[in-house]
Amino acid sequence: MKEEKRDQLITRQSYKKSNELINAMGKGTALSQKLFAIGMQHIKIDETNNVVATIYGTDLRKMFKSTSGSLYEHIEALCDRQVKGATIFDWNLLMKDKANGKIEAHQVVTDASFKNGTLTLRYNNSLTDKIVNLQKDYTVLSLSDTLSLKSVYSLRLYEMLKSAFDYKKAIEKVDGEQVFDYNLTELKLELGIINSGGDNKIKAELEKDYPDYEKIDELVEKTGQTKYKEYKIFNRNVLSKAKEELNKKTSLIVDYEPIKSGRKTVGIRFFVDKKDVIPSVKKEKQINKDDVLDDLIDLMHDYFKVKEIKEIAECADYDIDKIKQAYDYMQSYNTTVDVPIAFMKDCIKNEYYNNKAKPITPKKNSFNNFEQRTDINFEELEKQLLDN
Repeated sequence: MKEEKRDQLITRQSYKKSNELINAMGKGTALSQKLFAIGMQHIKIDETNNVVATIYGTDLRKMFKSTSGSLYEHIEALCDRQVKGATIFDWNLLMKDKANGKIEAHQVVTDASFKNGTLTLRYNNSLTDKIVNLQKDYTVLSLSDTLSLKSVYSLRLYEMLKSAFDYKKAIEKVDGEQVFDYNLTELKLELGIINSGGDNKIKAELEKDYPDYEKIDELVEKTGQTKYKEYKIFNRNVLSKAKEELNKKTSLIVDYEPIKSGRKTVGIRFFVDKKDVIPSVKKEKQINKDDVLDDLIDLMHDYFKVKEIKEIAECADYDIDKIKQAYDYMQSYNTTVDVPIAFMKDCIKNEYYNNKAKPITPKKNSFNNFEQRTDINFEELEKQLLDN
């Protein structure tokens, strides 16, 4: 159990990611994105100004909660350029150069190896300033949230919406739900569903301050990229599943609706909020039983033996405040307490001290249940007796 809690502490860390990287268009696997997040905890810069992440296999197992050998096989395959399937080298980003406004393609990972149970990732040195020493324009992401997501589209949306939410909250200084609109083609580009495909016309359009996404959509279709072209399929397989996963597994609350032009869906409107943070339960205060007993003996030695005081303390789990309240209540009780120890234990158990004690009042003078008369004039009665 202790080891399990420590593993949870490891994944509960956060990491910074440049907003430029988050909002870049590109394609990569969910595992590539997760390894990037884990790698942020283990980075250094080498002599060629490349960011290098070194991750031990034991840490990978803890992060992915895996005990089988298949995890290592997946990572080995991801680092093998000869594998026919997707590898970590396929993670490419299209980013606009701030200086000249040109769209540039960047291969994120330039070298990767998994040897002797250690994963080493070397990132493109053109991205170094977007990975380390971030002072501004970044978003703090949860490692546990990132690792919990299975779909690469859920993971990308988590980053995009968290980045947009935090930025808007910081600028507008407003809490609560925020709204963000995306053109449908723009969203598919950022999710990596479609890309420029090396088409210069698409790149030229993307370089504009206000791209014509309808034109880009037509050009993309000519390149043969028709995945999730129909909105109902895109909605069912991407948006709906991502919404369910984000709401269930991350700190975000996400909803969305289509933006329509006539009957055609042209965009998506996201509604984003953050879940309330559940305050961590404070650790119980450590009680020194000997100190409590010493205080209670000083307080109650006139009424109780040491053995009885210890019995009362155990009844109250050594909560000295409860015992003092019960003791004060007993002292102000309106009748004589015949068995003080029984009274104290019962008082602690039922918390009688939370009710105000009844004031002490004199009993009525009575004999055989006859109430004494208080309306007799004794001086007059004495005079009558003397006269007789």
